[in-house]
Amino acid sequence: SSDFGSRSSQLRRDTQTPAGAASPRPHQRMAPRALHVLAQIVPLLPLLFALPTGAGIALPSDNDLSNFRLDPAPFHTEWTDPRLLGDKVARPGFQTDAVLPGGGVGGSSSSWAAHPWVDRLYPFAWEREYDGALATAWSRRWWWLSYVAAATYVIGLCIGTSSMKDRAPYSLATALACWNLLLFAFSFVGMMRTVPHLVLMIGEFGLEYSVCRSARVSYGKGAVGLWVFLFILSKYAELLDTAFLVVRKRKVSFLHWYHHCSVLLYCWHAFMWEMPAGIYFAAINYSVHAVMYLYYLLAAVCGRPPRWGLLVTILQLVQMAVGIMITLFHLSILSNGTVPNCDGHIPNLAAALGMYASYFILFARFLMSRYCSTREVDGLAKAKKAD
Repeated sequence: SSDFGSRSSQLRRDTQTPAGAASPRPHQRMAPRALHVLAQIVPLLPLLFALPTGAGIALPSDNDLSNFRLDPAPFHTEWTDPRLLGDKVARPGFQTDAVLPGGGVGGSSSSWAAHPWVDRLYPFAWEREYDGALATAWSRRWWWLSYVAAATYVIGLCIGTSSMKDRAPYSLATALACWNLLLFAFSFVGMMRTVPHLVLMIGEFGLEYSVCRSARVSYGKGAVGLWVFLFILSKYAELLDTAFLVVRKRKVSFLHWYHHCSVLLYCWHAFMWEMPAGIYFAAINYSVHAVMYLYYLLAAVCGRPPRWGLLVTILQLVQMAVGIMITLFHLSILSNGTVPNCDGHIPNLAAALGMYASYFILFARFLMSRYCSTREVDGLAKAKKAD
């Protein structure tokens, strides 16, 4: 989603009104207010540690996977070596079909959905029959792949930018429109596969369950499990966004390349260790990307950006705020011990907290510089100083 920062700035540059030529647009007047509201919410996030959590939640002892994550010789276990899998699950002794109150998500439903009517959203057998055991095992076996990809990406960015310095930019209008159409369609389908599952899982079992139950049980099978795996793989494909910027000689901002590198590394690590809250990150990111790539698609087809670019930036800020809240909520449960056998990996959660906090700051700065007039930014700063 950081791609919005580089690409929307370039899209708007050709149609932007010169400074002082007109009064601030409505979105310029609204942006400081939206950011001010978000700034009031963020300091309240630590209060999540004081929330009562885990009432009535009873998870089996094999739900906590911390011992497997600390295994000193992980590649000699069925959990990490797909060659030992066969028809077995990727973790010795772990019951993927544990019977939970009410059945549904934690049961042996072929669709792995909380309610039968959700089957209508998953019409294909190859989606419903997906089991993520092999995919997660391979991700642990190939743990280094994301690091190689991130390093190659940064090196390729430097080489590509240098090689294009004395060359004319490529247009690639048709290719760019097709690329945005593909990513919009992919993100929309991913949203339809993950958001209903997440909402119904929370409604059926509660918020604590959604961040504590092992990923293998809560969202590791069926269509939702498949599309979470595709979400992880899509972070590699989205590196092509940068290639389009480079060959078209558009500026690649720090926000852009930092986001692509860090989200690739984090998502692979979270998927590798089967983080329970991963369903939140995938569902929200799919949703925001569906809106964002629709924006790019319309801009490419119409030749000018739509007027609702501010909405995309606000959605991105909301995504980061929700990511921070969910991560703090999960950390509070683990630190307080209010949910016995709650699964989680504190180093990964710490990385998520740092990642989302840095994204929030960078996107907030982008919103201020992109949508707020200088007069309003100065006024907001003075008001904050006066408080």
